[in-house]
Amino acid sequence: MKLKVKNGIKFEVKRVKRSLAKLDWYLIQGYEVKLPKGITRDVSLSIIKEKIEKEYNEQDYKQITEKILFDFSIIEKQFSEKLRMIFNVKIPAIFVVYLTKYGVGGSYDLPNIIIFNINNKRGIKTIVHEIVHIIIEPWVQKYEIQNQEKERIVDLILSSDKFCFLKYDIAQTDYDHSEKYIDELFNKCFFENPEKFFLAIKNVRITN
Repeated sequence: MKLKVKNGIKFEVKRVKRSLAKLDWYLIQGYEVKLPKGITRDVSLSIIKEKIEKEYNEQDYKQITEKILFDFSIIEKQFSEKLRMIFNVKIPAIFVVYLTKYGVGGSYDLPNIIIFNINNKRGIKTIVHEIVHIIIEPWVQKYEIQNQEKERIVDLILSSDKFCFLKYDIAQTDYDHSEKYIDELFNKCFFENPEKFFLAIKNVRITN
């Protein structure tokens, strides 16, 4: 498993445009959204690009690229082996990481796209968080797992003993109470059978 890191003004424009389109959803979910100074929903694409160009500094992205690649090289082998052993699914050989100054701290797109905000101090822990999101996304979609549920699941996976080498200490302050049933099911059956675990979540929600 390797990381390929990219950045550029063209991507930043796309990121800001998408963040504005999802702004209401982000705010409802409690996410902090970073935008260029002076940008509001109704501004034109040309103004968005103009604002981004004023704030763009290639050196900022270069420094973060070097740190991400170095930090990932330390955990890459062990992390890859654990993922393959636990999930027994095909994992992309390369994850493409797009660096940005805007939007939320991190996000992902199938099949292998990670978006990382360079202002995010959690660094490689966010990268591995998004990788796990990508791996479980087929089950998330199949069993209609809700946003706060999947966030809790990823945090439980990475903070488990099997991934202790990551020293993962990220946790949200609000999982919309999903931890009340997610945690019990996770401890009961996740590592025995991940898909059984996701099916159990859907069934628990139906009966409650």
